Amino acid sequence: MIHPPAMPADKDAASEELAVMMAAEMPRARTEMRIVHVLWAVAGVALVAAVILWVFVGGRQQYISRNSGYDSRVLIPAWLALTGLLSAGAATVLFMIRLMRGALGNIVQRQVRK
Repeated sequence: MIHPPAMPADKDAASEELAVMMAAEMPRARTEMRIVHVLWAVAGVALVAAVILWVFVGGRQQYISRNSGYDSRVLIPAWLALTGLLSAGAATVLFMIRLMRGALGNIVQRQVRK
């Protein structure tokens, strides 16, 4: 288990070290949130495209007719929907990790202020 570095006992040194840690964390947080936004955008585009192809291109009709062996009218929307669901799941997990890091940062800030 990786432990964060111990904070100095001196209050001024602890405040300075906290400022350095927060300065290093901000670019990382921005990068992580950009990744989350991109994943949500990919999920939205993929799911909308899957629904459009499924309903308007004939995937639904071919699926309902129960022909054996589906062609691209069924398979492409299915793969797009799977891509959308996986990217939405990944975005959700990364967002929750970001929230937990933020909460831990708040706890460290409160400890330094005490």
